[in-house]
Amino acid sequence: MERIQIKLEKNKKAYFAGDFHFGIPNDEESTRREKKVIEWLESIENHAQELFLLGDIFDFWFEYKHVVPKNYFNFLSKISRMIDNGINVHFFKGNHDMWTIDYFEKIGLKVYNDYQSFNIDKQNIIVGHGDGLGKGDSGYKIIKSIFKNKISQFLFRMLHPDLGMKLGMHLSRSNKNREDHTDINNERIYRFCKEYNNKEINDAYIFGHSHKVSEKEISELSTYFNTGEWISQSNYLVYKSGKFNLKNFKD
Repeated sequence: MERIQIKLEKNKKAYFAGDFHFGIPNDEESTRREKKVIEWLESIENHAQELFLLGDIFDFWFEYKHVVPKNYFNFLSKISRMIDNGINVHFFKGNHDMWTIDYFEKIGLKVYNDYQSFNIDKQNIIVGHGDGLGKGDSGYKIIKSIFKNKISQFLFRMLHPDLGMKLGMHLSRSNKNREDHTDINNERIYRFCKEYNNKEINDAYIFGHSHKVSEKEISELSTYFNTGEWISQSNYLVYKSGKFNLKNFKD
């Protein structure tokens, strides 16, 4: 995997956050959460050079060839303005928002299908969403392979967008009632990072997906970070001058 090189300008920072899950549990609470995320973006934009969105930004996103969801306009407009102002925004597809075509690229986001290796000011890091990593969870991996299949996506696009989005949101919201796998998923991602670090040492591994805020030592030189979620929390990771710090955004 080719490592992407990033050099932070003086007094600039890199920010990491994800799992906003816009769309659940209902429109009212989702809109309130979207406003809070926008407030956070406004609070960091004067210091930010790099913004990493770690997936599941939307609880359901499906992009048709000529149609995109009209919800979340305020959030996407804010991201677009930040890009216009010179901030690099990196978007990692999550298990809830993997169905993209090219809309995000058109508004300037750098989109990644999987985890990616970066070097930020001599800090080697691995960044991604975190779903499907490591051993186990074979049932989910089978389902994900079906969802990523071009034929499956083509068949879903045969549905009228109004019906398709309604069905997708219903299935996504229904999935929230299943057993909580927060600790299991977090441990799975952590084990993946430890095994990866045995082959290639990195300073930091930064993921989402598990919804469990974490800072765990992998080795004397390596640390695993998870930025949690924004449904009931509002955590993010910030990097500057060789240091990573987990923080919480307060109203």
